[in-house]
Amino acid sequence: MELVAKITLLFAGWGAIAGVLSGSLRGLPTGQGSFLVLAIFLVLFYASYRLAPNILKFIPDEFPGGRWTGLIALKRGFLGFLIMWLVLWILTYNIAIT
Repeated sequence: MELVAKITLLFAGWGAIAGVLSGSLRGLPTGQGSFLVLAIFLVLFYASYRLAPNILKFIPDEFPGGRWTGLIALKRGFLGFLIMWLVLWILTYNIAIT
């Protein structure tokens, strides 16, 4: 499997974890809950960016298409992370309120 596909799957997996964590915060007041959900999203996205070279065992300087940077992580992994986070956040929240 190509490295770019592995990165996309890695970000999607971290997004799934972030979505489940975000969806389980339904009991908090609106202001605190919104801040915490945003914090979970940003912290886990940053963690996935920083841990991707270690998990997938590639050297950041030898990434195809240039050096592994935050901008490349945004281009390659943000959409998968966002979609999985949003879907699992909504799903977990709806399951939790029923």
